[in-house]
Amino acid sequence: MPEAGSAAPPRAFVRTLLRSGTPAEPTGPVDDTADLTAVGDATLARASRYWIVVPLAYRIAAFVKVFIGFAAANGAVGLGPALGATVFAVAANTVAMVWVLRNGGLRARATGRALGFDLAIGVLLNFTVAVTAPAAVQPFAIDVSWTWLVGAVAMWAGTSGLPAALWLFAAAVPLRAALTLAGGLPLGDPLAMTRSIGCLVALAVAIVLAVAILVLLGVGTRFALDIGLRRGREAERRRTRRIMHDSVLQTLEALAISAPGDDAQAVTRLSELRSVAKAEAAELRRRITEPVPTGPSRGFAVELADVATEMARDGLRTQLVAADFADDNKVSHDRRAALCEAVREALRNTVKHSGTKQVVLRVEKRDGGIAVVARDQGQGFDVQDRPPGFGISQSIVARLAEVGGHGTVDSQPGRGTRVTMWVPG
Repeated sequence: MPEAGSAAPPRAFVRTLLRSGTPAEPTGPVDDTADLTAVGDATLARASRYWIVVPLAYRIAAFVKVFIGFAAANGAVGLGPALGATVFAVAANTVAMVWVLRNGGLRARATGRALGFDLAIGVLLNFTVAVTAPAAVQPFAIDVSWTWLVGAVAMWAGTSGLPAALWLFAAAVPLRAALTLAGGLPLGDPLAMTRSIGCLVALAVAIVLAVAILVLLGVGTRFALDIGLRRGREAERRRTRRIMHDSVLQTLEALAISAPGDDAQAVTRLSELRSVAKAEAAELRRRITEPVPTGPSRGFAVELADVATEMARDGLRTQLVAADFADDNKVSHDRRAALCEAVREALRNTVKHSGTKQVVLRVEKRDGGIAVVARDQGQGFDVQDRPPGFGISQSIVARLAEVGGHGTVDSQPGRGTRVTMWVPG
């Protein structure tokens, strides 16, 4: 059963696409609280700005193809009008396609005027060819210029829906008859009738293909958003679990650990516990409320030093080795943050499980990224016999994997533990 806000495409959505084409351009930004329908329509509207690139590219290729067929079949007869139409169409559509791509697509407010102007050019081009081409090859010459109208109908089908395309198809019937008469041929001319039917079939095929692409674009957008939404929710759940594990749970476990002399030094111990709780509350509030930085503002070695200082309150003495590390800030903030959080978890595990209060933390450039190795000389453990817990599997390995990195744990009983963490540059 789909979750609330799921993007399973209802029949009404497909009917709306067929009736009115792609949705209108959104008038304002869509925030994170908007429902999936609004987000989907906004995304589809942005994608549809580039819709006309497809018909424009079709015209460029089709005009050349049809002209070659015309020249092969008719030789030099009527070559001038057909060649002129082809050169004009290729040049105009190339300029239009470059303009659309450079300007971020065709905006909704300009679509109606642009398509109307485009359609007028197509009609004028067809009449020009119909009048100037010799009567013997006039139906074939119109086949060349008709390519413009095939692209125009596809544009209208995608932006304005199936009804608009069908109206244009209906109008194409008398238009094709008018072109035959403009060339001085009777409507009953067998060649003219055959080529007219071929032109109308080309329009029908263009409408079918345009509508199919439109439906696939719309439905695909909804499904893609649904997948993205589900993955985003799962990522948020993992993030929440990590925050709870790395802050609240760790603090509660630290508070629960008894120490010799607790009863004799109850006041001092209570003061320490309050300080730890206050520090963790401040850290949790920072993670919840602070905006996401757009880039690193300090050196990575400095950030690691802050982590080591934070762990010092738990009695862990950290020797940070960064003499050979040149921080050029090329690694993204997300990867640096993930690496720092993974290091913090590795140090916490040292405090809780290693039986030692000393660790060496080495940071270096490796394999085009940053590597941090945390090494202690504690009691160690058998990696094969002890499956990784949440801290290793999620707060270290999975966290680094999400940003393209990796983490490994090497340990043997009595020989300490080495945790290697790496993120790409």
